[in-house]
Amino acid sequence: MQGTRKRVLTIAWLLAVFAVIAGSRTAFAHTRVLSVPGYPIYLVLREEAGVVSQAVLRTPAGIQPVTEIVGFSLTGEISSTLKVDRDSKPDLIWKLSFVNWNDRSQGTVLWISLLSRQPRLWLAVSPIGETLWDAIRPRLSVPRGILLYVSPALPAFFRLPEYQGKEILTYVYCIQLGETGPVLTNAPEVYKQLLRIVQTVREHEVDLGRKKAYEALESDFKALSEGGKPSAEAILNFNFRKIAELSWKP
Repeated sequence: MQGTRKRVLTIAWLLAVFAVIAGSRTAFAHTRVLSVPGYPIYLVLREEAGVVSQAVLRTPAGIQPVTEIVGFSLTGEISSTLKVDRDSKPDLIWKLSFVNWNDRSQGTVLWISLLSRQPRLWLAVSPIGETLWDAIRPRLSVPRGILLYVSPALPAFFRLPEYQGKEILTYVYCIQLGETGPVLTNAPEVYKQLLRIVQTVREHEVDLGRKKAYEALESDFKALSEGGKPSAEAILNFNFRKIAELSWKP
């Protein structure tokens, strides 16, 4: 009961903070508070007509502004947990996707990762854009503790153009939380599923440049499905930028 009361007071306090910051706004502005049950972090969004105008992350370490998602609209969120730092509580990786509804080629993923034993939190961002994966929407079986990141562009394989857009099948990365923050990882069972899709798309592709790029993508996913490593082009194509690191006492 006391924990519930504390949570309500915290959210009420956050709303009051935004009320002061926002001042007089139009009638269609509102505040949204996002959280993952059981974790002491709250993403507070001030939205106007569905577009983020202000954003802060509230943690036990204080308030962290998140300007990278301003101007975008929230389209989805997903979280996963895994025991990383050897205590009894699972650690968290949380992915929130934001896009520009006027131009779906522009968007941002906000990554929030938290270790619980000696609390440390990382904030990171990655670009996203509409790709052929959005139309296919495959149902994939993904191991616990791993989240997928769909790059907005294909790597520049063989010095080919960096293909991107809603008709392009782009690179998919697996992200996992480690003791030093979120990292790239390999999940062979995921790439086995993705490989079949890439093979089908490659077989039906008529553009020679795209077909060659898909052959390289297929080769990468095949290597990953067998426990191998991504190509140098794939690593260079990976756009993941840490924007903040916070810590506090347990």
